[in-house]
Amino acid sequence: MNIVADRLPEQLARGLAALYVVTGDEPLAAQEAGDAIRAAARAAGHTERSVHTVQGKYNWQGLFASGDNLSLFAERRLTEIRMPSGKPGVDGAKALETYAGKLPTDTLTLISLPGLDWKTQQSRWFAALARAGVVVEAKPVERAALPGWIERRLAKQGLKADRDALVFLADQVEGNLLAAQQEIDKLALLLPPGKVTRVDVERAVVDVSRLEADALADALYAGDAARFAQTVIDLRDSGEAVPAMLWQVASAVQTLLRLKLAVTRGDSLPVLLRALWGRDKQRAPQIERALKRLDLGQIEQALALLARTDRQSKGLDRLGDPWDSLLELGRLLAAPQKIGTEHGR
Repeated sequence: MNIVADRLPEQLARGLAALYVVTGDEPLAAQEAGDAIRAAARAAGHTERSVHTVQGKYNWQGLFASGDNLSLFAERRLTEIRMPSGKPGVDGAKALETYAGKLPTDTLTLISLPGLDWKTQQSRWFAALARAGVVVEAKPVERAALPGWIERRLAKQGLKADRDALVFLADQVEGNLLAAQQEIDKLALLLPPGKVTRVDVERAVVDVSRLEADALADALYAGDAARFAQTVIDLRDSGEAVPAMLWQVASAVQTLLRLKLAVTRGDSLPVLLRALWGRDKQRAPQIERALKRLDLGQIEQALALLARTDRQSKGLDRLGDPWDSLLELGRLLAAPQKIGTEHGR
């Protein structure tokens, strides 16, 4: 069964499947789908959890061993298999096909994959997974559908925006769903339930130094740690709120992750860069150099830092300061490349 991520709550309400495969390059949709499946699994008594990240020469026999060995105190298990490259290899393909043919008892399996090309979706291992469970497609929202997506998310917060406000907000986030969700969260905090006009959105969304926020993304791509740090300090000292510019940084990191994963799968970087739009299209040369300078592990670590910064800015994580976390992210991603490290030297 194949469903889009937005339809997952309906499927979960009808009952849990034994296997879920979340695939796609839209980070917010993939993250929310995974979180929803984990929450449903916990509610159904899957209290023991094991996570397998497939990288390099992975020992697939460990997956079968873990499926056969529940602890004495856990009645059910959640097994997660994460494949950042989307390529299991010959041994992995056989293992996944076998696993799908005989899913372990009392276990819910969640497999996370990036977006897959047509050929991979027709492979025997992926077809076996699709037959055995539910494939959840985490796809980007097309520009024409983005105002409606924002409208539905606002409605869950008790807010009803007029068409002009929705179009304006869609233009501001440039197709980045994580950025859109952060702006929706901000509106829910700033505005009472009821109608939302374009003026309301402009005051909430654009009442920050957009040029300064853009400078953070530019510094990340350019590997200019000093500029990134100075911009963060200037924004902090001027009294700006972290969420006001965090989405710009998040947009840059998500762009790097999406392109890095695509290149890892064998996609052509020049073709990917030509497909960029909005401000990122103008930054294509800087983005290309950043992708050569950074490895996948650094970008994934930056995502974890972003999540921590977001929690700190909302008061959900009282350990540490969000401004310090932003500076740490800059040190991680905006550090200039060391001599001799390019192309793996």
